Amino acid sequence: MQQPVSQSTNLPIGARAAPDSQTRARRRTRDRRSVLQSMFFRPDGEVTQEQGQAVARILLAAFGTLLFYAARQFGHGDQPFLLALAYMLASFFYLSFVSRNTDGYLWRRYAVILLDIAVATYLTAYFTTAGVAFYPLFLWVMIGNGIRYGERFMQFATLFGLLGFSGAMATNGYLWNSPGTYIGLMFGLVLMPKFFLIMIDRLAEANIELKEKKEQAEFMATHDVLTGLPNRAYLYTRMEQTLAYARRTGKQVAVAFIDLDSFKSINDSFGHEYGDFLLCQVADAMKGVLRASDTVSRLGGDEFVVVIEESEKEGRVGRVIQRLFSCVGRYYTIGEYETYVTWSCGVVVYPRDGDDVHNLLKHADTAMYAAKSRGPNHFAFYDAEMSAQVGEQLAMRDDLRMAMDRGQLEVFYQPIVEAQSGRIRSAEALLRWNHPEKGILSPSHFIEVAEQSGLINPIGDWVLQQALQMLSSWRLGCCNDVTVHVNVSAHQLKQDGFVENVQALLRAARLPSQALELEMTESALIEHSTRTSGLLAALKKIGVKIALDDFGTGFSSLSYLKSLPVDTIKIDKSFIDDLPAAGRDAALVESILTLGARLGNNVVAEGVETAPQIDWLVSHGCRYLQGYHFSQPVPLDQFLTLVTSGFESPTALGKPHGTERLGVLATNKR
Repeated sequence: MQQPVSQSTNLPIGARAAPDSQTRARRRTRDRRSVLQSMFFRPDGEVTQEQGQAVARILLAAFGTLLFYAARQFGHGDQPFLLALAYMLASFFYLSFVSRNTDGYLWRRYAVILLDIAVATYLTAYFTTAGVAFYPLFLWVMIGNGIRYGERFMQFATLFGLLGFSGAMATNGYLWNSPGTYIGLMFGLVLMPKFFLIMIDRLAEANIELKEKKEQAEFMATHDVLTGLPNRAYLYTRMEQTLAYARRTGKQVAVAFIDLDSFKSINDSFGHEYGDFLLCQVADAMKGVLRASDTVSRLGGDEFVVVIEESEKEGRVGRVIQRLFSCVGRYYTIGEYETYVTWSCGVVVYPRDGDDVHNLLKHADTAMYAAKSRGPNHFAFYDAEMSAQVGEQLAMRDDLRMAMDRGQLEVFYQPIVEAQSGRIRSAEALLRWNHPEKGILSPSHFIEVAEQSGLINPIGDWVLQQALQMLSSWRLGCCNDVTVHVNVSAHQLKQDGFVENVQALLRAARLPSQALELEMTESALIEHSTRTSGLLAALKKIGVKIALDDFGTGFSSLSYLKSLPVDTIKIDKSFIDDLPAAGRDAALVESILTLGARLGNNVVAEGVETAPQIDWLVSHGCRYLQGYHFSQPVPLDQFLTLVTSGFESPTALGKPHGTERLGVLATNKR
């Protein structure tokens, strides 16, 4: 899989584009100037570069004026003194001009270069044999202009410097009397500026690389490498700044804590590369709907935080949340996979819900958990009662994790009875938690916590293992054609290697695949429907049967009967309750029974509690019955007793098995 890329740059998220050659050339020119300039001039920007050079000329001219004035006192003439004085006055004029005219004028740079070379040439010629002492002035003009203004000005200064120096050496006789010295000095004028410029370029290049590495390190320290979003450290700093401003101005700030639902199962099902790519798409989507003043950051995993400034404006928070919902909660297609992402969001408002970063994030997290308990794609504003509710959920999560280790989980069984013979043809395995304080708990009390904490997968695998072991003993004891029904959640279906795990458990129990029937609700089937279809096909290929549980309570049940390989239809209890009274429920049940018969599906009526219900269902062709009329879900030993006693005849179906004889607890199916 390719690395995630940014839509704007076509680069890996978090990476920076390498500068092009022109950019690097500009940086190199700027940085090589700064290498030497930093040695002599203040880097605070109080004066321009030209102003600084004008001041340097004034100081140099003042030094030369004093030097030549002293020389004049010893009889060396007035010309050098007057020249130095004139140069200093010209430098004052130049400083005044560049201070009033800050725009760049190339002609004045060329003019100053020619002035400097003319002065150096005159002094070299004037002092005859001692004039070679002014040789460094030529180098200063050439190298200095190259550093300040670039190679073009250095070439200009070198050309006229060579001409001036040659003229001066010819005038004072050096050219004729010492040609070897002249040639050596000329080579120095040609090579030294170029060598010096190359050295400065290398220093500038190293400086650029150092700055780039520093910028990259700073970026990595404050941003998430995967998505390019600000990380936790940046978020805390940003929130501190935002809250400080809000305290001064009296404004409100909203903080939204966002968590993607079931992201772990996406990683487990499709791979971490898929999950990483999905996170990048979600991050880009959120950035696209927020203002520049708002901040979205990734805390880690699938958790994001959005800081919304000026939240007191009417409807602002709601509009932002709605935009986030529309861009995040949708289908994502990556490669051959398609998945629908849902999310949960908790919102807090400063200063109402907290006055510092820690409390605001804590309360936003609490509100997010409250929203998650309401189902996918919900958000909730924080209130004080949520803390107690979330605390209770967290405590139950910890208790549930310990329950697995301490053997507090137990599998109960409820018989599925063949209507015509009265035989128990199957059993539905139902999880119970023998809580040390709260007693026997059905999954309705803890299934949500199990799903949110990721415990649902190991618990589901354990239930499947226990049910298959029970069935193996049951078959050896009396009946080799009975089956077991095991409920499977949407989270389990998303497990990587689910089918292989089922196969392994069947082999361990020495059972044929046909002995197992997996019950799935419509909601479990429609989530990630593309993957579910392939999964069901794989289960059918190895011989495992599929039952559609709670049929009739969804929105698209009939369409799934057509498209999915369902073996059994289980009519939800809500449709059985009012039977045999005529009405809409009776008509629907009759239609389902007819439909099941024509499609070749077994039909199980759930929630059967009365003899009239049995009579009506049998008369309309229902083959299998399940409910409290026969037995409540009971522990294994009591279920085996029930199997031994059975139901004597079809006529006995109207005679309930009393709970007093079985000694079972009054618990619901789930």
